[in-house]
Amino acid sequence: MTRVTTLPAPLTREHAAGGTPHHGLRHVLGAEAWLRLPEAVRERFAESSRAVTYAGAFEIVRANWLGWAFAWLGVLFGTPVAPRSGRDVAARVVVHPNHEGVVWTRIYEWADGRAHSVRSTKVVTAGGALLERLPARLNMPLHVYEAGRVLHFVSRGYYFDLGFGLRLPLPALFSPGITHVEHIDLGHGWFRFTMTVTHPRFGELFFQTGRFCAAEDAP
Repeated sequence: MTRVTTLPAPLTREHAAGGTPHHGLRHVLGAEAWLRLPEAVRERFAESSRAVTYAGAFEIVRANWLGWAFAWLGVLFGTPVAPRSGRDVAARVVVHPNHEGVVWTRIYEWADGRAHSVRSTKVVTAGGALLERLPARLNMPLHVYEAGRVLHFVSRGYYFDLGFGLRLPLPALFSPGITHVEHIDLGHGWFRFTMTVTHPRFGELFFQTGRFCAAEDAP
């Protein structure tokens, strides 16, 4: 039987120091790891998050057969992952803070003129952990760390937020698998976003990688 458990409360205005939500990753990473990151990365993930749009392109957007199934099923619940594949896909990443955390929206602009938006919110919980909130009340706790001046986000399972402090864990076999995102600074205002989703039985479901910079700096 699937167990319904109590989820940790997200950080609210009352919980956060100074009466404002905790948006940055400095306390999640720890001071030493934070300082090892390039300055541009620290600015993108700082407490003083600001609204910004990054422009660029995904050189690769791909999925296997099971990834396609997850992606198209997800369209019914808010499109948690792009339901198409392609190369050199023009894209924008729109970032803005809200009362919970920081909203990241990836907008894929396909060659045929269609577009898909994938939205999630990074939330720092009251306990200082990082949580990614996806459509359909699906949540993904994240392990975040620095290695070689690269910022890594790795999923720690998935659960549905049922409200009233309850959560419904998603069994690993029926989940997309482990999501690993790398934020790699390329210098001159550019960064690389790479996402790999690997299922424990069916291997790589999704892979995406692309280069972006703030829209006002993009050629």
